[in-house]
Amino acid sequence: MIINLEQNSLKKDIEILITYPIKNKIVERIISSIKSVDMQIECYSGSSVKMVNISDIYYIESVNGKTIVHCRNESYFVRGRLYQIYEKLKDKGFMQVSKYCVVNINKLDKFKPLDNNCFEATLSNGAFLCITRRYISDIKQKLYEMDVF
Repeated sequence: MIINLEQNSLKKDIEILITYPIKNKIVERIISSIKSVDMQIECYSGSSVKMVNISDIYYIESVNGKTIVHCRNESYFVRGRLYQIYEKLKDKGFMQVSKYCVVNINKLDKFKPLDNNCFEATLSNGAFLCITRRYISDIKQKLYEMDVF
């Protein structure tokens, strides 16, 4: 992969050109990652509102009826149900790993099988998540498509 950067003060906005011989899963992943850099979610911490880039999100979970967004070192509340947020993010590199949790697949470091037919996912920030049986095949398929597996 060759990356060329060019600063041009005459440009009003950032322009990205991706040249490829064949459009494959890696190209699609690059496009998805680039698009996710610009997308934000309105989150809440106490009485303050913060716009969080979806590329900074590690995982989102539903706990006691509240939806929580977890970043590297911070956690925020977000309005909306988990399935509603997942619908917006599923094409941006997020996958459901349990009934109560959605993970940013780009933040996945490794995963290993557990004794109860589930998998334990380790994220790049050190967090551990349980991937339930229902979602294991989807995660494996996505990782194969991304040439990670």
